[in-house]
Amino acid sequence: MTESLSDRLKSLGVQMGTQNLKPRPEPTRFPIEDVIEGLEIDTPLGAVYQITQDFDIHYQHGLVHFDSPLNLETLREWGKTPSEKTGSVDQLLFLDTETTGLAGGAGSFAFLVGLGIWNAQGFRLVQLFMRHPAEESAMLAVLGRIVNSYQTVVTFNGKSFDIPLLNSRHLINSMPTPFSEMAHLDLLPLARKLWRNRLPSRALGDLERDILGVSRSGEEIPGWMVPQMYVEYLQTGDARPMKGVLYHNAMDILSLAALLHYDAHLLDNPQSLQPDQGLDLVAVARIYEEMGDIEKSVNLYEAGLDAGLPRPIFIQTLHRYAAIYRKQGKWSEAVALWERAAQFQDLPAAVELAKFHEHRNSSPRTALDWTELAIGWLPLLPLRPSERRYWKEELLHRQSRLRRKIQAEDAENVSR
Repeated sequence: MTESLSDRLKSLGVQMGTQNLKPRPEPTRFPIEDVIEGLEIDTPLGAVYQITQDFDIHYQHGLVHFDSPLNLETLREWGKTPSEKTGSVDQLLFLDTETTGLAGGAGSFAFLVGLGIWNAQGFRLVQLFMRHPAEESAMLAVLGRIVNSYQTVVTFNGKSFDIPLLNSRHLINSMPTPFSEMAHLDLLPLARKLWRNRLPSRALGDLERDILGVSRSGEEIPGWMVPQMYVEYLQTGDARPMKGVLYHNAMDILSLAALLHYDAHLLDNPQSLQPDQGLDLVAVARIYEEMGDIEKSVNLYEAGLDAGLPRPIFIQTLHRYAAIYRKQGKWSEAVALWERAAQFQDLPAAVELAKFHEHRNSSPRTALDWTELAIGWLPLLPLRPSERRYWKEELLHRQSRLRRKIQAEDAENVSR
């Protein structure tokens, strides 16, 4: 009798059918409540998970002591925020979000909103975490309750990202945004102005290390990993990796508060900079110039030049300093600065001197001397081809015009 395929498989130990199969074990779930201590906040729109940490008034974040005196006046003036909304630290709300993506659009949302608040006891950190996207309306409702108690929101790139994203999520959920009447201090533009000549990156993490002296622990999660980690959390129910995300967000909030402290002190007391910090001195000088405080900017430009600067920044600073004197009609001071720049074979300085001697000093011959001196520099300077063509054309045209002017003046003098 021929053995059937079923019999052969059974003889080999292969189990047939499903009646004796053991059920696959369910994956072990680790809810956020078991990973980090917090509180479920109920609202008419549902519940959201809130984590709160309090830091003592004497807390130190890197080099910054949170209890040191803080004057917000100059920072407020730079940010063009109303004094009644930025008069004291207890009016400020620090905000940073963690989202499902950086591209924006209806599919991107903030699953974690970190908030920082200064109070009489110290600094309070509040994090609102969405355990599921269905909790978004509840999270926005709790966020609105908190936001409505403050006058100014402080962010890092929040004007371009965090606040527009939150506004759009309020709109999608048919809820009014709480940010419409708030003043907004975004510290990223200020960081770019202060440290663009000194630091290759002005990202918050780099400012932590290079300016604030902060080092993150091994819990840190790189920001680019955060969106995918949240997606995996939703798929697996394992909230353990979220502990690193919460740490990342908490450090961003603490560093944001420390950076505001540092920036406010720097703008209010630029004289506290060390004599060798020339790059920071001229950066602050430029900010004061843009704010219209010319006297302070001039003093800081002078201090920066005396402190020593890399050659390109030194020349650039001489030009900005000279431009102030030119606007004020202080020509002798401006000429002295252009002559200092010309010692480095700086073509723009030579042209400024040529213009001054032709139009202000009525000396086309001296103007021609500066023009021809600059023409002589051209073969020696490391210029790009397009720059070389521009300056050659500019200087030769000026040379030709000045020669004609001198010839005309000479002819007129002979005819007299």
